[in-house]
Amino acid sequence: MKARTISLLILTWAFFLTAKGNPTFRIVDGIPEGATKTAIEQNVNDLISFINQNADSKKKKLDMSAVSYISPRVKETVEHMWQSSMMKFPDADIAVSCLKVVTGGFQVRGIPLDILNADEDQERQELTIDFTNGGQISNVAIAIEMHRYQAIMSKKTSDVDYARKQAIVNFVEDFRTAYNKKDIDLIENVFSSNALIITGRIVTRATSKDLARNKMNNYVDVEYDVLNKKQYIDKLKRIFKNNKFINVKFSDVTVVKLPGKEDIYGVYLKQDWHTSRYSDEGLLYLKVDFRDKDFPMIQVRVWKPFRDANGNIIISDPKADFSSFMMDYDI
Repeated sequence: MKARTISLLILTWAFFLTAKGNPTFRIVDGIPEGATKTAIEQNVNDLISFINQNADSKKKKLDMSAVSYISPRVKETVEHMWQSSMMKFPDADIAVSCLKVVTGGFQVRGIPLDILNADEDQERQELTIDFTNGGQISNVAIAIEMHRYQAIMSKKTSDVDYARKQAIVNFVEDFRTAYNKKDIDLIENVFSSNALIITGRIVTRATSKDLARNKMNNYVDVEYDVLNKKQYIDKLKRIFKNNKFINVKFSDVTVVKLPGKEDIYGVYLKQDWHTSRYSDEGLLYLKVDFRDKDFPMIQVRVWKPFRDANGNIIISDPKADFSSFMMDYDI
């Protein structure tokens, strides 16, 4: 997974004007008029039309074999996302800024997309799309919120720190997209061979008083599992197989450089996990090893619940709660 370092942070990234009929995409700044800008706009508009036509026709399987403006890897990504849930771009005039990628190519962020199998409050997502220097679509990922992206990138301590944080944001977006498209190979490849993985599951339990009254809604308990990489991947394979769709949303993403760890970063985020059989809200901590900048590896993944049975937020300071995993566990 190549680091995609972006040279410019633009305060105004995208805005959407209510429109009737087919959605349209255009670039407002960040790239001069010319063949590449025209190709990017044409390719995104073609992708929007292709996805929406298939959504309107309720196609169960997406066939992108005849599509020429997307790389083979992206075709596979979009097809796998479709297998998990049909998607559709909302009717809007989508106007965005274009970012130049230092390592080559361009990127646009904040493209609205509706995941049709998701719950109503989780349906609207945003895409990040990367392009080659010629304008071909080279990567598609579900994006983190724009304001969170800006906050992360504005706290750079050096040009190197900026580059690494940008690569980690891209890494997190690709990581999240891998769950939504059930890409077990990508998930397996980003975990260190001896990673520490703690998963959790919210279980509703009843007290003896509730059982006597035939009530099963009194309090929530949490079950934790400490897994190695193989156990976690095997568990995910079962989840992917037994669920028609997976919709994972990351929000409130924070990236910090760990003190005394030159190439290790901590990532905190809120995870909303929705499948056809189970849903929960949790806080996730990832400890990412950046010693190989082209292939960041997750050393630690820890999940904790976000709310108690009464809907109150359990963890008010995730950095403090995850502190032992930040500093004390080394691969």
